[in-house]
Amino acid sequence: MDDNEGANYPKLMIAYLQLIRPLNCFMAAFAVYTATLVAGLPLLPPAAVLLGMLSVFLVCAGGMAVNDYFDIAIDRINRPKRPLAAGTIQPRHALIYASALFASGAALSYIISIVAFSLALFAALLLLAYAWRLKKLLLVGHLAVSLLVALTFVYGGALAGAYEATLYLALLAFLSSIGREIFKSIEDALGDTSIGVESLAIRYGAQRARAFASVPLMLAVVLSFIPFLNGMFGTTYLYFVSIADLMFLGAMAAPLRFSSKLCKAAMAVALLAFLAGAVTA
Repeated sequence: MDDNEGANYPKLMIAYLQLIRPLNCFMAAFAVYTATLVAGLPLLPPAAVLLGMLSVFLVCAGGMAVNDYFDIAIDRINRPKRPLAAGTIQPRHALIYASALFASGAALSYIISIVAFSLALFAALLLLAYAWRLKKLLLVGHLAVSLLVALTFVYGGALAGAYEATLYLALLAFLSSIGREIFKSIEDALGDTSIGVESLAIRYGAQRARAFASVPLMLAVVLSFIPFLNGMFGTTYLYFVSIADLMFLGAMAAPLRFSSKLCKAAMAVALLAFLAGAVTA
């Protein structure tokens, strides 16, 4: 460890925590738990689900760390206070940290089942590929991130041994995530341009990118009513998902600097809708 990095251990520990963006990782783990409830498992999760949630948290954390490793140049423009961009953590230490997180998450999933291990390994490799190369490719990066979001629900289905219901959740998560990622790329256009990232906002402009983002979001809003209409979930689900849908619609119309944040909040409410729907079904 470099002297300047180890000079203030409390500050350094906070920086390593900030590097993995724990709220995002918690949301991924919570999505797994929600998927197991939708698939029919009890409210009190069995040991395999707890291990699965922890493995997803760790793999997601590794993805956050490795993403910042490759994103130092962008973050110095867009998010200069992040630990690597600010110089609080050395890049090589962040890479070691990410590797340890990936390995720990994959090891836990191996204890559960070969299917869980395969999904965790695929997610880790996709996170690495995204951070290294895929994010620079037009639309490919957005699709990769959205697939990873959807995979948390598939992983929950794998833990429960019941995929059908969770695949529908995965589809809605995939669509809403694509919209959110496009809105996020509009905010990041300045930093992305500096390192050759090709996004919809850079190629076609912010307003056309907004139009592209609105298509999958609107589709997700329309499809979100099907679990209620086909009797899968009741009125509690309908109440919460309607709030989420209004937030998604607001993100499409809001000033662009707020759209990504509104989408993220709407996705959290939508997750709550599925949780409430599963518990009250």
